[in-house]
Amino acid sequence: MLPEILRRAAAGVECTTTAALADEPDGVHQHRVQVRRLRSVLAGFQDDLDSRAARRLRVAYAEWGRELGVVRDIEVRADVADELLARAGIDDPAVVRRLVGSERDAYPGAHARLVELARSPRSRERERMLRALVDAAFVVDPGRPAAGVLAAALSRQAHRVRKAEGRLDGSDEAYHDLRKAARRTRYVAEAVADAVPDLYPKKVGGIASAGDDLHDALGGHRDAMLLAYRLRREEALAGRAGEPSAVYARVADIARDDAAARLEAVPSAMRRLTAAFRLP
Repeated sequence: MLPEILRRAAAGVECTTTAALADEPDGVHQHRVQVRRLRSVLAGFQDDLDSRAARRLRVAYAEWGRELGVVRDIEVRADVADELLARAGIDDPAVVRRLVGSERDAYPGAHARLVELARSPRSRERERMLRALVDAAFVVDPGRPAAGVLAAALSRQAHRVRKAEGRLDGSDEAYHDLRKAARRTRYVAEAVADAVPDLYPKKVGGIASAGDDLHDALGGHRDAMLLAYRLRREEALAGRAGEPSAVYARVADIARDDAAARLEAVPSAMRRLTAAFRLP
């Protein structure tokens, strides 16, 4: 089962690369998702794979994921700001330019740099490493029953999520750490469900669903808080430029309210995730 899980994760990365580099609609986003899925699989099953090769590949794709993030985050910042300004009924050209137009103007250059990086020797080596790991299909103990291996991997994710929850202190970074733990849990559970659909289908599906909800809620919280911080900076810059600036504080308050509302979904998602982790 593990070689099949790895093969599917690698295929997801490979089949979304062209659309991302061609800047097709949602192409960068979908490729970034597949890169994160691959890294989650490598981390989730690190005890059962060639650990050295898997770690090297995780590092290589973490670097690529950061480059994808530079481009994707521009899209997200523009879209989140655009949606919030529309809800607030604000169409001041100066505000729209600062919060939306400046991001969309920066996007083509960022994407062009991404394409350039994808043509580099480092990128080709990363792709070669991925193919080599998939082709080798090395598993530490190929004779172990799949159910036990996969259940253990999911249990490790449960432990990671619980540790992240225990570190919650109200800070944005603590919530972000919980989000990352939930994301890996979701992707590992989805990989299991995809490759072995008959293995505890209800429970594995419950883990994936609750992890998705937790990841979505905390992602929305982070996007809103980042916008609130940015609005405060833009308020200062607008004031220095002689532009009306009070609107930025008003929109920042809305963003913080949105962030707080997102957190209301976290306790329920955590309860469902904990319940689903009680595998046989």
